[in-house]
Amino acid sequence: MMQKNLDITGKVCPYCLLAVQKASASLSPGDVLVVTCDHPPAATTTIPQFAQDNAMDCDIKKTAPGLWEIRLTRK
Repeated sequence: MMQKNLDITGKVCPYCLLAVQKASASLSPGDVLVVTCDHPPAATTTIPQFAQDNAMDCDIKKTAPGLWEIRLTRK
């Protein structure tokens, strides 16, 4: 299992999603992509929907006001 970190703070949609798509393309089953995000629509809607559509588990945790950690795990 490999863990990859991606910091997309300061980016807005659609750039958030494009960065996550690119980073997750190389994940193997069991690998984890940890995304740090400060854009609410991406953290609460866009990235979780992308995960669901692409067979990934998605765990979202608010780490600070306006900052989320999103863990995407390839199934």
